Amino acid sequence: MSETPLEDPEEQGIIFDIQDYSVHDGPGIRTLVFLKGCPLRCTWCSNPEGQLFHPEIMHSRMKCKKCMKCASVCPKGAISTRKDGFPRFKRRVCLTCEAKPCSVTCPQRAIRVSGQHLTPKEVYDRIKVNSLFFRNSGGGVTLSGGEPLAQPVFVREFLKLCKTTGISVGVETSGHFKWSTVSDFIGDLDFYFYDIKCMDSTLHKQVTGKSNRLILQNIAKLASIGASRITVSVPIVPGVSDSEENILETVNLCQKLGITKIRLLQYHELGRGKYEDLGRLYRMPSNQMISKDTMSVLRKVIEKHGIECIVL
Repeated sequence: MSETPLEDPEEQGIIFDIQDYSVHDGPGIRTLVFLKGCPLRCTWCSNPEGQLFHPEIMHSRMKCKKCMKCASVCPKGAISTRKDGFPRFKRRVCLTCEAKPCSVTCPQRAIRVSGQHLTPKEVYDRIKVNSLFFRNSGGGVTLSGGEPLAQPVFVREFLKLCKTTGISVGVETSGHFKWSTVSDFIGDLDFYFYDIKCMDSTLHKQVTGKSNRLILQNIAKLASIGASRITVSVPIVPGVSDSEENILETVNLCQKLGITKIRLLQYHELGRGKYEDLGRLYRMPSNQMISKDTMSVLRKVIEKHGIECIVL
């Protein structure tokens, strides 16, 4: 199954969540629009349902009563019974199923579909009801994911709609995208939360599946047109990005590019249960923690060099 965005003549995007009233993802009150599909596979990813460019089945064992009504309506015979009584899904087959009747048949709502195809206008109509909150708070929409810039056609058209009514649009990006596909609109975004997972290229490839070379190239290009609008986001992950050396390298990059803001995102395991729901393994060891003391030390390292630091 392909893991690249699908071409669509009506410029549909694939969205896996829309969350209102966020106050941590840009200025003011914001609506978060989560676009599905990402080129990276970070071992600590807390939104694994945002990785593939296709709708996926998510099954909750906590809600499931083992009635197996889902199997009785599956048109592809992709659901069978495990030895423990829970349903087993042939998930690659499920990806090719457009109807996914199992999700509407389950009486406990233990099965849901992550991801739906929507046009830019459909998403715009959904978020514009919050225009008053946006206007009064200086807020707007933040595109997240997944990797939103992996769906450039959708983002371009959605951005146009928002700009016609003065709705602010910012983006949270991994930085792993083709510059040529976004160069005509990326400068129109109001702000950028730009992920730098870690500065060591070899380690970056080990923990995300990709080198950070393209990411570093793109942030340099972006800084040349809007350094003041960039906040570098660093997920502080045990054994990956939690060293002072890594933070100092990140600070040096920001100073070189004229970027004055860094936010530190403390590692958590809140996404662990989603992996089970998706039938995947969570690859981070259990009981990994980043202490508040560590976050405080890293913040002081950043602020010592004259860069504003936000800790979340």
